[in-house]
Amino acid sequence: MEIVVIGINHKNSPLEIREKVSFSKSNLEKAYALLKRNAYIDEVVILSTCNRSEITAVVTDVDKGISSLKTFYSHFFYLENTLLEKHFFINVSDHAVKHVFQLAAGLESLVLGEDQILGQVRQAHSYALEIGMTGKILNKLYREAITTAKRIKRETAISQNSLSISSIAVKFVEQIFGDLTNKKVLVIGVGKMSRIAIENLIYKGVKEIYVTNRTVGHAIDLSERYKEIRVIEFQERYKMIPNIDIIITSTSAPHYVLKKEEVKKYHCKGDKLCIVDIAVPRDVDPEIGKLQGVSLYALDELKRVSIENMESRLEAAKEAIEMIIEECIKFENWYNCLPVFPVIEEIQDHSLEILEEEMESLMKRLDKVSTKDKELIEIVMRSLTKKLIKRPILNLKRAGEDRKGKLYAKIASELFGMNAYSCKKDWGQKNA
Repeated sequence: MEIVVIGINHKNSPLEIREKVSFSKSNLEKAYALLKRNAYIDEVVILSTCNRSEITAVVTDVDKGISSLKTFYSHFFYLENTLLEKHFFINVSDHAVKHVFQLAAGLESLVLGEDQILGQVRQAHSYALEIGMTGKILNKLYREAITTAKRIKRETAISQNSLSISSIAVKFVEQIFGDLTNKKVLVIGVGKMSRIAIENLIYKGVKEIYVTNRTVGHAIDLSERYKEIRVIEFQERYKMIPNIDIIITSTSAPHYVLKKEEVKKYHCKGDKLCIVDIAVPRDVDPEIGKLQGVSLYALDELKRVSIENMESRLEAAKEAIEMIIEECIKFENWYNCLPVFPVIEEIQDHSLEILEEEMESLMKRLDKVSTKDKELIEIVMRSLTKKLIKRPILNLKRAGEDRKGKLYAKIASELFGMNAYSCKKDWGQKNA
């Protein structure tokens, strides 16, 4: 048995390829049903997000398992093998284990350390577990990867600082005002940057967001998606200034959409107004930043913070990799010991049986011995039994960690007259 990961992600393929191999909720069950009939697959987890479509599997034969998974992709999505072949990434054994750990921690993500992937990994494993497609190996792998990812996020700064300009813009205004729940915001423009900013504002609890755009229809589309949004006419934007606390602007206009004289006309000197300009070219006349009570942030300032945040994430990623390597070694040691575990279990069970038989026989001959002495004898006998089998068990585990588990398991089974080695697959399923 071996662990493999095969798939297509943002590193090796464009969006037009990724969207062709995306597993929807409706076809996921069908995909698992087909994989369940695959003779080379014992366990499997499918993960499908906007940036990746990949399958982690425990296979009985590496080459045939990988080949059958490639064929599965092309048949399931009705695509030519040649179209997908150059886009596949494949990880086997230790590399597959490391990939799953790094994936859960956000180190394989388009945005380094992003939080969403951990929930997606957890959900993918939970569904596979629920329908009986995972077993002892992948359950252990995914649980350890998820636990390690949580620890990384808790102990490093990998997810603490925003990277997107829009997210940083919202962070800036949050630093100025603190709690944003009662603040009123005007967003000028409805492009991607504005939409991300709006989602961040809503996440922070903002309940009143006014949106304006030269093309009103696009703004109306947004208002239908978010109950917090109210659409205003573009020419009314200045009139909103006395009633709002924050302006975030991101348009493609070739000139200023906020001019100093107009802002000055409507802005009260004693009021605090925060303006964040994330447009190129700039939407806001820089002179507006000199008005009393106005805080103006432009793109260069936000980019500087974005770069600083990225650098801090890269530093945190180095810590994360060290933690992952440690956990991967622990998992790989456990995985390599799988062949010897049933032998160890049978040695322990057989020793216990002999102990119980001999204790029963001994106690019958010790009628005149006190209960306290009998208890002491039993303690000594159990301790002696454990000591007798301790070294063979440790040697079996070391052999497993040295990737000699199959050989030593076979020798030990034959030496002690056990059937554990021939039944190790059943043992693995029993202990899943």
